[in-house]
Amino acid sequence: AMRLVVAVLEPYQLDSVRQALAEVHVTRLSIADAHGYGICHQSMLSQQVVIEVAVNDDFVDRTLSTIRAALVTEHSLGSDLLYTLPMTDAVQIYREVRGPEAI
Repeated sequence: AMRLVVAVLEPYQLDSVRQALAEVHVTRLSIADAHGYGICHQSMLSQQVVIEVAVNDDFVDRTLSTIRAALVTEHSLGSDLLYTLPMTDAVQIYREVRGPEAI
């Protein structure tokens, strides 16, 4: 089985999270700028970063604990979020590979 891990964090936390993921061999990820209302910024939009990582089940705990540990070491404003979503399929278009092997 596969999961999509989504992390919403502050822009200044991005480098430490990326480096921490690379150290545990999680290197394929997407990063996007986002705006959102958080716990600390309820009345105004705040700049955020969204990291999406598709992982096989054997990498879920490693990915979540690595992101969490990297965020704990930063001085967080309390608006960081982690989500895990089930994935039904993944496709590597250039190799025509599907499923867990595509991740």
